[in-house]
Parts: sequence; structure tokens; C-alpha cells
Amino acid sequence: MKNSGQPFKILITGASGFIGKHMLRKIFNTSNIIACVDLFYDEDFFKEYGKRVQVFSGNMLDKSFITSCIKSFSPDYVFHLAGSKKRTNSLPEFKISNEINYLGTLNLFEALLEVQNLKLVTLLGTIEEYGSTNPPFREDSLELPGSAYGLSKLTVTKLGLIFNHQFNLPVVILRPSIAYGPDQGEEMFIPALIKSLLRNKPFQMTEGNQLRDFIYIDDLINAMIKSITCTGLEGQIINIAAGTSVRLRDIALQIAVITNSIDNLKIGEVPYRNSEIMNYAVDITKATKLLHWHPETTLTDGLERTISFCRKKILNEA
Repeated sequence: MKNSGQPFKILITGASGFIGKHMLRKIFNTSNIIACVDLFYDEDFFKEYGKRVQVFSGNMLDKSFITSCIKSFSPDYVFHLAGSKKRTNSLPEFKISNEINYLGTLNLFEALLEVQNLKLVTLLGTIEEYGSTNPPFREDSLELPGSAYGLSKLTVTKLGLIFNHQFNLPVVILRPSIAYGPDQGEEMFIPALIKSLLRNKPFQMTEGNQLRDFIYIDDLINAMIKSITCTGLEGQIINIAAGTSVRLRDIALQIAVITNSIDNLKIGEVPYRNSEIMNYAVDITKATKLLHWHPETTLTDGLERTISFCRKKILNEA
């Protein structure tokens, strides 16, 4: 962090989510003062962090709630991770994801305009904002999102840029590819596959020819930390990814081999979605130059760590 000789006040929205928990663990033992905003927290969260962080529980769509949080805590740095992450493309989801992601962020930004000591807001976007544009995805590529989630995140990105340009709110947007790692929910492909195979249950999937870029959670967190240690990032969009695309089929087979569950992997039994993007390729040149960052975890190492975590968790649940 800039001038890191003194403690700073760091706010994490969406702190009880997958990325939020990993960020909290990363900075928990520093001298900085930490506050968390989220709608729900489980008992384990309070047991692990409750005595060391300030916890705000409420809905970011409630403008008075988020205004009160910001006024009370007055953060130096904000990691904005809260929002809807559903990947369905139902008609209601276009409204729901826009309300949660856009309006929640708008409430946060308006409240932050009153914070005199604010140094940076790190806003997390997504590679899904690029959608069906031609790969490799670069920060100046035309965005053509093909999902309600991708569209809602793109509107948040544009909102961040407007607030930076028009109101001097210090915002940087990081666009991660597909994050994975320990303690991730089963709504995502990798943890759903791993846990199904470890439980000796069949896992049905498409032919798996989709090319995807997967970023291990520790590498993503390191990039986010870099965003508040570097200078001159305000108003920038920066891709955060492994920089290498792999077929879902190949990842599934690798996981099946590691878990010794190849017979339970049912490839080709699920059709592709109508809006399926078949090729993700992400250019991370800008992250290397501006953040002095590069991913350090190989896919094999990341998968083995994730599988080990899931195996221990399943055994504890038994």
C-alpha cells in the first residue's frame, strides 16, 4: 500500500463470498484496520474474524445502509466484490443482476464521494464482459456480453469509469478470468466437478471443447493487492488471468485422473448453451506492465490444492 508505514482502513464488500474470504485471509494479519460489508455471514465467519474486523450486515441496495457504513468507517481503500454472480440467462435475471450489481454499486460510489481520505476503489469486473468479441481479449476490445451477468458487470465497469472521469472517484477496474480454488461454491464448474467425483457421483457435462482461462485464487488476490500498492491506476481497466486457455474437457479429465474417478465423468451428455462462448483467450500484457504482476500458480498445482481442500472438507462432513 502507498506509504505503508502506517495502517490503513480497508473495506471489503462481499466479504463472505469466495473471493472476499480469500482477500480477508490475505490481509487479516496485517496492521491495517478492516471492515466488511455483506448481506449474510455464517457462524464460521464470526468465529474466525468477528473479533478482529468491523462487520456491517445489510443490503447494498439500501442506500441509507451503505451510506451509514461508509460514513462510519471512512475507508482509505475499498475492494468492491459484492454482487450477483448468477450465470443464468432467464429474462428475470437480466433485471435482478442489473439491480443488484448496478444499483448497489451506484449507492456505494455516491457514498464514497463524501470520503476525503479515499485513495482507491478496486472494482472487480469479469472477462465475461467481452462475451463474443474476437479473442484474445484486450482491454480496448469491443465488449459484447452474452449473458445477464456479463451485461450487468459491464454497466458497473462503465459506471466506474464515469465516476472516475466526472467526479474524480479513484477507481480501477480489474477484469479477472474464471477464478477457482479452495472453498468455492458448487455453482462453478471446477468445484462442482471435483466434489461430485470425490463423492463417487456421476458428473454430466458438455463435449467440453470450450476454451477457458482459469486463474487460481491466490494469483487473483495478489493482483488485487498490487492494485493498491501501485500508483497511477485510476481510470484503468486491467485484465487478470492465467494468460493460457485450456479446454474444459482436458481440465475435467485431469481432475478425474487425480481423483481416480474417470468412470464417473460423463462427457457429452449435456448440450452446449445457445449463447455458449467457445473461445476465451485473455491478454495480460497490461497487468504485467502496470501492476508488475504475473500468475505464479500452474493449473496442475492449483487443481491439486483445490482437490486436497475439497477432499478434507468432504471427510469432515462424513
